[in-house]
Amino acid sequence: MCPLRSKSRSTKKIFLSSTFRDLSYYRDLAADVLIKEGYKVVRSEDLNFARGSGAHRHDICLERVDKTHGFLLIIDWYAGQAYEGVNPDYAGLTITHAEAKRAFRKKVGWHCFAKQEVITIYNIWKQNKTLPEFRHDPVERKVFDLLDDIYRLGKWGPNAFDDPDDFKRKLKKYFRQLN
Repeated sequence: MCPLRSKSRSTKKIFLSSTFRDLSYYRDLAADVLIKEGYKVVRSEDLNFARGSGAHRHDICLERVDKTHGFLLIIDWYAGQAYEGVNPDYAGLTITHAEAKRAFRKKVGWHCFAKQEVITIYNIWKQNKTLPEFRHDPVERKVFDLLDDIYRLGKWGPNAFDDPDDFKRKLKKYFRQLN
């Protein structure tokens, strides 16, 4: 993956995006790696994340994407919760997909990692999606929509990983190369 570099190394804030319930372990791994590399990680589960705002939590996520220079997306089997905020541009998307689209608009600091199995199933689906009976279990269909946008808007695919150790190793190497 060819990353879009952050404009400023002085702030070094990065928004961490993924589905929450199934990837909380990976989110914690990513936060640990990024903090050790000198980044301030912004994520929805932080206690002060919504402080000072009366907006819907999903809209707060989009605001936080706008306020950070970097964006890290982690993709697995699940697409996530439907976007419930007020911006009609994201209707029909998941909040994770909405965050990714918002980050793409900035054209800086965009980084993505996905499980290798998900990428493999996505590539098979791309070749067979016109078949009425094509099964893509256990990957949710909206994950493919997100990957379609990543390839279309970013012109490259995500970095693949197999398991937590592989993810941590590749994430460390990736962000050290950016420094």
